Amino acid sequence: MLNWIEISAANLRHNFRVFAEVIGKARLAPVLKSNAYGHGFAESYEILSAEKPDWIAVNYVEEGARLRRLGFAGRIMVVGPFVPDEMATATMEKLEIFLGHEEGLAAWLAAKEKPLLHIEFDTGMSRQGFHPEDAENIAAKLEIHKGHVRGVCMHFANVEDVTEHDYARIQLQRFELAKKAFVSRSFEFIAHSASSASTLILDDSRLDLSRIGISLYGFWPSQATRISYKQLQGRLVELKPVLSWRTKITSINRVAQGQYIGYGCTFKARHEMTIAVIPVGYFEGYPRIASGSQAYVLIHGQRCPIVGRICMNMMMIDVTDIKSQVRVEDLVTMIGQDQSECITSGDVATWSETIHYELLARLNPTIERRIIDR
Repeated sequence: MLNWIEISAANLRHNFRVFAEVIGKARLAPVLKSNAYGHGFAESYEILSAEKPDWIAVNYVEEGARLRRLGFAGRIMVVGPFVPDEMATATMEKLEIFLGHEEGLAAWLAAKEKPLLHIEFDTGMSRQGFHPEDAENIAAKLEIHKGHVRGVCMHFANVEDVTEHDYARIQLQRFELAKKAFVSRSFEFIAHSASSASTLILDDSRLDLSRIGISLYGFWPSQATRISYKQLQGRLVELKPVLSWRTKITSINRVAQGQYIGYGCTFKARHEMTIAVIPVGYFEGYPRIASGSQAYVLIHGQRCPIVGRICMNMMMIDVTDIKSQVRVEDLVTMIGQDQSECITSGDVATWSETIHYELLARLNPTIERRIIDR
């Protein structure tokens, strides 16, 4: 392969253990949705299976079924949407689905095969979930099915983007109202609200379970989360990035002064240049918008700017100033460490005017994921 992603097993295990120590392994639900945040679903599960997690969270019923086929026998939460046709599969595979709207509840009550439920409440996100004011009515409808209700949950709208968390605390207060409706009718359930950011910086949000996504893979959810954590703890917990992205030079071209490089003639050589071509573009997941920014890759441990427009499957790299000779098949790093230099997913996201979540999730799933540091 000319283009591959390296997944550090050692770093993924490290991050899992960091959160297991913080909240307890039995309360940790690693999130493998969206191709494990671009890291590779099967590869990430293979690594995590050695840690024997009690829970795993996914977004779709099909992801949960795939996890069963990979051999996971623990509890699986489907945190994303579902349609009634999927309930038979969810029941057969013993998946626990999030339920948060009247149409879904009506379909669930009418279904012959009823999967286990986590009742989701919208406490301020305005995405999925019943309103807390409706909790009494929902609990009443489900009272004869108490054994099927395994959890009551919510999702924070504004934790990682800010250093003040008044809105999150209002959400928790609203969630308490919803929980009371189920407690008063003697439901036995776990309550959960926390994702990576809230687990790190809002102790009150941890409750019975934490759904750890982006930080499982070694990333702070945001700079604001990082700052908040340091203010609270006086130090930073060590999160180790799991993913590196590599390729090889496929050709080298000499470009004369005044010659244009790439589509649209957006870049004009101001002097004679040496250009390396690499087989990575926006199909592979490197954002086209990074064209013309400060974006660079690493070759021989040196920063080499991207010049011209990023193509569908290629981009052009300025290697004119590299001190050592550059050859076809030399290693190129888009994300990761090369000698003393490092490019983070956050760097590429900044150059692309987006966030690292989006960048990682859009890495083409057909790119080979290679497990290293086993």
